[in-house]
Amino acid sequence: MSRKPKSLIRRAFKAVIAISCVLVGSFFLMKILPFNSIFAPLFHVYSKVYTKIIEPLTEDSERILILAPHPDDETLGCGGTIQKALSQGKTVKVVFLTSGDSFGNDYEMTHTSKDSPKGVTLGYLRQKEALEATAILGLAKENIIFLGYPDRGLERMWWIYRNCDHCYRSPSTQTDKSPYLSSYTLSASYCGEQVIKDIQDILETFQPQTIYLPHASDLHTDHRATYNFVKEAIQRLRQKGSPWTEKVKIYLYLVHFGRMKWPPLWGYAPRLRLYPPSQLMPTRQWTGFELNEEEINKKRVALDQYQSQKEIRESLLAFVKINEVFAIDKDYYLPQSEKITILDERGEFTLPKLVGGGDIQQMDVIHRDNSVTLELHYDSGIPLRVRYRFYLIGFSDGEVVFRESYMLFDKKRPVRIQGDYLSSLPEVTNGKGRVALTFDFDHRPFPEALFLSVESSAPTNLMLDRLPWSMVVMEKGE
Repeated sequence: MSRKPKSLIRRAFKAVIAISCVLVGSFFLMKILPFNSIFAPLFHVYSKVYTKIIEPLTEDSERILILAPHPDDETLGCGGTIQKALSQGKTVKVVFLTSGDSFGNDYEMTHTSKDSPKGVTLGYLRQKEALEATAILGLAKENIIFLGYPDRGLERMWWIYRNCDHCYRSPSTQTDKSPYLSSYTLSASYCGEQVIKDIQDILETFQPQTIYLPHASDLHTDHRATYNFVKEAIQRLRQKGSPWTEKVKIYLYLVHFGRMKWPPLWGYAPRLRLYPPSQLMPTRQWTGFELNEEEINKKRVALDQYQSQKEIRESLLAFVKINEVFAIDKDYYLPQSEKITILDERGEFTLPKLVGGGDIQQMDVIHRDNSVTLELHYDSGIPLRVRYRFYLIGFSDGEVVFRESYMLFDKKRPVRIQGDYLSSLPEVTNGKGRVALTFDFDHRPFPEALFLSVESSAPTNLMLDRLPWSMVVMEKGE
């Protein structure tokens, strides 16, 4: 009778030893196996472990953060810049906001059944490609962060699905939260506030001195939204007193700007030079880097890792040039009783030319006492019933105070589309080629900063033009 308990004890002991060996072995496999192996779905939690623990860096090590809407954007815009920074001993991290899980041309490569959520399988495939591409550029896997948000859903999350009580549901991943175990925040809700939280967490931990973002005028919705999310995150941290935000430099890379406008010639032409689109030159200063032959070759090889993008390979290779160019980002500072002018790019949309109206030229922002006037200048063209929609986000003490939007019909009748912070509708004045909305804050606290944008559209809701989002900081009087 005494042998049976001893036998059970031995079996239990062996089971504990076996389980311990499996756990220890799994831990070491996580360390040595590449994320892009066939075991990726089992071992991808390492991304969360590494990216959450970022060691303090020495003062003489410059920290560079690159934010990419999709896998491949980091190489298209900054492939040479990453190599150059690493060769100079700088620390570079890349953050992917989405995993590109709704790209249409590459579903055939995932080899999944019609009933399975191809978006998730595709997302893992593109994460694998991203790790292969960035490794060629010289980045270790612990410097790659996947946020796991939905491809083609960022702009909706930016404006419509902000509150996490009402999340965006992706038609590609068939869910309203991140399905990837590699996500920075596991099961992150598809909502704007969660995106801001993730970005703020990364920014505060890493405290970069230089940031590379998509251009505010990029025609892809995810690229514009990436710019907006990061600008909001930085402004809110700045108001909360984060000292690094006062000195951070921000550069903007451009990927989408008209099918045949950018870059002007498709295909592999590494001896040619990349120039900014002429339409974007007046709005911001531009700078760039010259690439040597090794950096050019590695950039091409890195892009070749994105086999899921083979259908558009010629357009990707057009970014492999002898240089890379960046716009220098800026905020606008508006003192009391003065105005600033936000210029719009000219000719980035063709519809205003076709219909003869709705082309936004610039917007003046005027600060008087406790009011703000937004004076929009546009090409009136032929008499067309163009609608103008004004977007405003107000920040104070590091938080969003209000989010409002107003539609202006016939340049006379403002209609509040969203928000209830201001008690009254704005006062409207207009003249030839201009219309102004004055917002009175007499009964509400005045914001420390405004994030502004305007869109013009035809009566059929067809968008004609867009003034990119711009951050305006209200300077206090003496």
